[in-house]
Amino acid sequence: MNMMKQCVYLLVGLLALVLLSCGLAAAENNIEFLDKALISELNNGIYEIVTPKLESDSITYARQLPFDKLDFVERNEKYYSIGTAFFINDKELITAAHVFHLMFFSKYHDFYIRDAKGAVYPVGQIHQHSILRDIIVFTLKKYPQHVVPLAMDGKVEVGDTVFSVGNAQGEGIAYRAGQVASFTPEREYGKWKNIRFTSPASPGNSGGPLLDLQGRVVGVIVQKNQSENYNVAIPIAEAHHLGNEASFHIRNVRAGIYGVDETVNRDWQFTAPLPDSVEHLASLSQDSLNDHFLRLNKELQEQVQDRNYPRGKRFRDFLRDQPYVNGIAPLLPGKGFRTWRTVGGIGEKVPVTAEQNVYRTKGLYANLHVIVEKPSDVDLQTFIDSPRLVMDNLLKAIPFYRQVGQERVNIVSFGEPAKKRVITDKLGRKWTNALWDLPYNDYFVQTSCLPYPGGVICLVDSKKNAVRKYGYFDSLYDGYNEISVGYKGSIKKWKEFFRLGKKYLGTVFYGASIQLDQTGLDVHLKDFDLHVKGHDITEDSSVHLHLGYDPTRLLAEDVLLFELIPLKGARQQFRVQPFFEPGVFSSDDYKSTWDDVIHKTGDYSGAVVRKGDKVVIRQAVESTLATVPTVMGQPLQKVFAWGCFFAPSATNIKEQCHDFVKGLVFHPQTH
Repeated sequence: MNMMKQCVYLLVGLLALVLLSCGLAAAENNIEFLDKALISELNNGIYEIVTPKLESDSITYARQLPFDKLDFVERNEKYYSIGTAFFINDKELITAAHVFHLMFFSKYHDFYIRDAKGAVYPVGQIHQHSILRDIIVFTLKKYPQHVVPLAMDGKVEVGDTVFSVGNAQGEGIAYRAGQVASFTPEREYGKWKNIRFTSPASPGNSGGPLLDLQGRVVGVIVQKNQSENYNVAIPIAEAHHLGNEASFHIRNVRAGIYGVDETVNRDWQFTAPLPDSVEHLASLSQDSLNDHFLRLNKELQEQVQDRNYPRGKRFRDFLRDQPYVNGIAPLLPGKGFRTWRTVGGIGEKVPVTAEQNVYRTKGLYANLHVIVEKPSDVDLQTFIDSPRLVMDNLLKAIPFYRQVGQERVNIVSFGEPAKKRVITDKLGRKWTNALWDLPYNDYFVQTSCLPYPGGVICLVDSKKNAVRKYGYFDSLYDGYNEISVGYKGSIKKWKEFFRLGKKYLGTVFYGASIQLDQTGLDVHLKDFDLHVKGHDITEDSSVHLHLGYDPTRLLAEDVLLFELIPLKGARQQFRVQPFFEPGVFSSDDYKSTWDDVIHKTGDYSGAVVRKGDKVVIRQAVESTLATVPTVMGQPLQKVFAWGCFFAPSATNIKEQCHDFVKGLVFHPQTH
């Protein structure tokens, strides 16, 4: 026998063995099936749970949404099929509580049951509810003509045949056979034993009945195992323990602080009298959960307040040597609040037109940090007052898509926001907060924007609606206080920026101004005035104000660095910056810099020094050295220094630097 024939015989033998094994398994399988007449009767008691699909008339798309590319059912379906319910008597139905998800905010809050012919019946009131047991009992506003309640309290043992019945994959009621695999304690407290079964269960089966061979309900299907066909039903007997109050419960609700290990975890429990409407009960539970999270967050903040922003000793020392900020820079603590840092930047430049840009960078407090420049034909105040205009211009640079089947369609505009408000943070800045609903996927988009020379600088976020009553907005608004902003713009843009006045600008800008005329450039800030002429200064010259926290006050902005750049792209710069005496936890580098500043040595000697591709002249202004009081009670030394930066090939650098310094007038240091 040659090798090829041996292989053929071997394969045939193996195939016969496999078939024999399958036959033996089938012979030993004790799964039976429901009678067709019984199934027909059961169908009068088991229904889909659906919620209407939602669309927004305010959203504009780049092209018509390709619903015609979807399959027949999906493109003609007016509802999302989300679960299964069944009648337990002539008026009441039961399903899994997580099908309604009352404790989490959603735009999908109208629920119906639907029969096999497509007729829908609105849910009325909730009569029993338990998150722990994942069961909800409800009535309808209108009933089907022929209702057959299911028989209850069937008994099963391991190995018995059971049927998962429900709206599998949102495609109508289906019956699928399997066996009871085991009885296992419920995971939270072990108060009862759940039924583990092998009947297939798919998304949409939640809330459906698990039936025995006689069609009696033995359990309510509540969970599908994601990796294998090993699913969970709560015994129907647990429905007898629901009581007359709605019971809500989540274990280990957690409040934390980004970057550190400290957390507060505590269970949330809430009860409310029944019966009640879906909408009202949802509102009560969501408000309770939101309040619970806020209490946890407040407790955590109180626990760490001696180490945390804004009073922690290490944080106060960090403020003496803050990094310069470009764009938005959130304040982040390190482990144990031992270190602090600000992380941010202008980000990627995305041109919209030849004269308009958007700058984007990945965010920490939000999905994106952006600078959106205004169109040239729109004034700055109008741009700030119109979140729609800001978002429409943002969408020109950063696409936002809607997925329809296999295609992505670009969103051109979200329209007018559903909500708009101006929030003043503890630093005195005015944030314009706007929110747009995306009902088609139960999300929202929000922007929080500050005025910026030539546009706005914003936090942009897209989140599931469920977070809206889970402390999200309270945390967002409080987080404004922990964000530093660096501002850059041409003198022309700064002039328009300062014309906005106190209604729009933060406290640090009150009384500030930048003007340019034939006599020269005039800058007025809190700590100094500058008058300088020449140096090729035009309306296109750039001014940078890097802002951070004032180390002497508890919550106030301060100018960390002023920069004047006469020619775009040139290495010529003029600077003014404050220095504060180091603290115990200041770095060795900063302590060395402070010594040079105070003693006019090293880089701050006033001599011409070569630094990389520049030559630099820097020196402290001795007359500005002062001891200033602080909110923490310990006086602090402060001094200003100027700096002039030139290309190595530049000429007359000492004269140019002298002209700049001569135009500086510092104000007395009073706080």
